[in-house]
Amino acid sequence: MHREALLRSTAFGMIIGMLGVAISFLPGSATWEENFGLSLLFEMRGQRPAPEQVVIISINGQTAEQLGLGEEIPDWPRSLHAQLIERLTEAGVAVIAYDIFFKKSRETGHDEAMVKAIKRAGNVLLVAYLEQQRVLDDQVNVHIERLIPPTERFAGSAVGIAPFVLPKIPVRVSRFWTFTGENRLISLPAAALQLFVDPDGSQLNRLLQSIGEASDPPGSWLSHTYLVSRIRDDTSLQANLLDAFSYGRLSQLSNLQRQRLEALLNLYTGDAHPYLNFYGPPGSIQTIPIHDALSATQKELAKLRDKVVFIGYAGTYQPRQKDGFYTVFSQPNGLDLSGVEIAATAYANLLSSETLAPLNNGGLVLLLLGYGLGITLLFRWLPGIRGILAGIFISILYLTLTYNLFSQQHIWLPWFVPLVIQTPVSLILSQTWHYRQMRSSRERLRELFGYYLPGDVIDNLAQQKKEPITAASSAFGICLATDAQSYTQFAEKMEPVDLQTYLNRYYEILFKPVRARNGVVSDVVGDAMLAIWPSTEPDPSQHQMACEAALEINRSLQQSDLEPKLFTRIGLHAGELVMSHVGAIDHFEYRAVGDMVNTTSRIENLNKLLGTAILASSEVVNGLKDIETREVGQFSVAGKQHSITIHEISTMSAEATPRLRQLHGDFAEALAEWMHGEREKAYEKFKLILNDHPDDGPTMYYVQQYRERRKSRKNLV
Repeated sequence: MHREALLRSTAFGMIIGMLGVAISFLPGSATWEENFGLSLLFEMRGQRPAPEQVVIISINGQTAEQLGLGEEIPDWPRSLHAQLIERLTEAGVAVIAYDIFFKKSRETGHDEAMVKAIKRAGNVLLVAYLEQQRVLDDQVNVHIERLIPPTERFAGSAVGIAPFVLPKIPVRVSRFWTFTGENRLISLPAAALQLFVDPDGSQLNRLLQSIGEASDPPGSWLSHTYLVSRIRDDTSLQANLLDAFSYGRLSQLSNLQRQRLEALLNLYTGDAHPYLNFYGPPGSIQTIPIHDALSATQKELAKLRDKVVFIGYAGTYQPRQKDGFYTVFSQPNGLDLSGVEIAATAYANLLSSETLAPLNNGGLVLLLLGYGLGITLLFRWLPGIRGILAGIFISILYLTLTYNLFSQQHIWLPWFVPLVIQTPVSLILSQTWHYRQMRSSRERLRELFGYYLPGDVIDNLAQQKKEPITAASSAFGICLATDAQSYTQFAEKMEPVDLQTYLNRYYEILFKPVRARNGVVSDVVGDAMLAIWPSTEPDPSQHQMACEAALEINRSLQQSDLEPKLFTRIGLHAGELVMSHVGAIDHFEYRAVGDMVNTTSRIENLNKLLGTAILASSEVVNGLKDIETREVGQFSVAGKQHSITIHEISTMSAEATPRLRQLHGDFAEALAEWMHGEREKAYEKFKLILNDHPDDGPTMYYVQQYRERRKSRKNLV
């Protein structure tokens, strides 16, 4: 790609990148990534195992039937909950988190039983309700948040109360709050983690003291909550705490305790509104119906020891789906994840430090700019169908990378904007650019060469020109030169009319293979033809076509009914091709001229010396496929300061016999000895080759060269 074209492509790529950035920061664009991008990643990953440390005890219509109670679950007797708390306490449950809002007091006996059970447990969290209002105060809208606790007696007996706010509107739930409201209220899942890891704040207090931060003695939920508020409001304190933890200030902790404390510190210092990393559809987290929990034996309940239990509405049948939320795993039958399942999912994410981590704004900008630039340069470098296939491959590769990071590292890269917007836009604009350049190039070619070449040939000479041809025009290309052996003697013996008919037939045989492989017959003089394959830059496919054309010419002449069959020698060379106006006054021809043509003619003449039919320079044979060749040596030709490495074009690889390959292998060994100055050894090997291949011209040439040089040395002596 030329420097100017590269600069244009780079600028174009940056525009595609900035388009992706602009779209990503538009209002509502995050919804696209969540609704389409994040949903696909979850669907590709499917269900995954939930941590064993969290369990749900479900309450629903089926449990109501099992317990002989009505469907109005809020009307159930509180003594049922008291019994459940007592059983869980006896089983050694670490934390009991209720996602049921106990709004009103009931019969004194029932409430009293539950209050006593909560106090005895000492590890019960109750959900509170966060009321949000907007009021007009002096013509200014004021946002007011008010925490409405459960009944006073329940709130006073619980170790803590915490809200769990989710949007009860028809939008997909993908995030939750760890701390919510202007007062930085800790949410129910975060409170469960805090109570499970550091119930009295002692570990956090010791860590604060290790960095010289004075704190009140631990021991109560209120003091713990105060410490957390300090940390949330002080970013420098957060950094100091993380440093102290990473340097092992609390060295007495076990590995498991360190992992859990690290999860707690991530809670205090991380995003207050993280993305949920769902485990699957409803029921993915271990769920025990309340009637089974009440009737289970102590041995069965012992499996819940040291675990966190969430209690709430969950299951396939909830009265009027009162606690369901629309998520990526909502079922076609209308069953949504319940609030308690989302709360348990959020807690498990926090405990395992596996909430989803989207890119920050800076990372997102770099990713979209880099992707836009990369995909645009790819499409500019590979036009047409190759670019489309490459774009599909890159898109699959990017999606695979995104999925692996999502499923294994919980890192969420955007894919909707890069693959659905940037890639198609870049492809369409790049293909349009290529088409306009090709069309412009062909129009220039027609204008420049229309007086000299047919239109179909001009269409094949697609090249990038910035100015019209004056005296000459340069391009890359392949030259093929032919010459018929003994043509002069043959022509002298034939009548002019017969000679004309013969030559027309002869050139027809030569022209067909050239044109069939997109070559251009540039010049014909007597029995010699010059064909070219021009292009804007080196193209290995043209080398292939030119060599195949040479082999086909040789084969077609041998198989033709033309009599007599003239032995035709062919030479090929590749390099800079100069096309020039040749002529004077009122007659001009446009043909290939200069060193390229002269060198090709010299290579063709080497066939006489080596007794071969088709010879080519190393510039031609590099990159050939399925064609049998052999190097025959380095030769000096007129007009060249340095010798040229010459190769024989023998046959198509599929037609090469074992005998031919053996000849080429033996010849290569002998030639290597010759080139290294070991002439005596080379001579002996060449003689052995002649025993099996007495007609091999290149071998005979080196044998004669050796004998003549040895004879010359003897004469000098």
